[in-house]
Amino acid sequence: MKGRTARQPHFKTHMGDIMDYLMLVDKLSAVPDGFEKTITLEEVGGKLLESQACRQCRLLLKDAERDGIKIKVLSAYRSCDYQQLLWEKSISQRMGRGMSYSDAVNDTSRTLAKSGHSEHNCGLAVDFATPSAVDTEDDFYTTPQGRWLCRNAHKYGFILRYPRMKEHYTGYDYEPWHYRYVGSEAAEFIKKSGLCLEEFLHFYSENFI
Repeated sequence: MKGRTARQPHFKTHMGDIMDYLMLVDKLSAVPDGFEKTITLEEVGGKLLESQACRQCRLLLKDAERDGIKIKVLSAYRSCDYQQLLWEKSISQRMGRGMSYSDAVNDTSRTLAKSGHSEHNCGLAVDFATPSAVDTEDDFYTTPQGRWLCRNAHKYGFILRYPRMKEHYTGYDYEPWHYRYVGSEAAEFIKKSGLCLEEFLHFYSENFI
């Protein structure tokens, strides 16, 4: 059921002049036209993130290293043009292995978003990895880095965006490396509740002011 009940917590959104940290970007909801020109990006680990998400990511990486865990920022902000290149490359690679175009598109869409429909395009998503990785790691959840993030990322406002057993909500396969900044209060609640972002926004968005 949607809406507030006596037992539901009341949240405040973490919003700047233009940034909604709870914005939904998925296969149906695109980044608004011209959005890329409105965000302020800062550098972390050689990549770019929206400024507040970046500051929290820097703190996360610093605290992880203090715990003896070195985490690599593999990918963060991507322009829509670059996202389109990744999309076309992925489809071409699959077709080169013998897939039909439609099968290649369907297979690609399980783990990669079209241009404008990727959280990376809004500067709030980051792909983490082990220090030596050159690509995403399917077994990342078994690594010290993956386990540390699972325990601690919410403290910095980040959530595991595409969790296991939530594929029917998110539309994407489980990605243990992909984290999304939503702000500390929302991240804390999402972590404790076991919800994915889609579920959280559906049931609790009216509790944010």
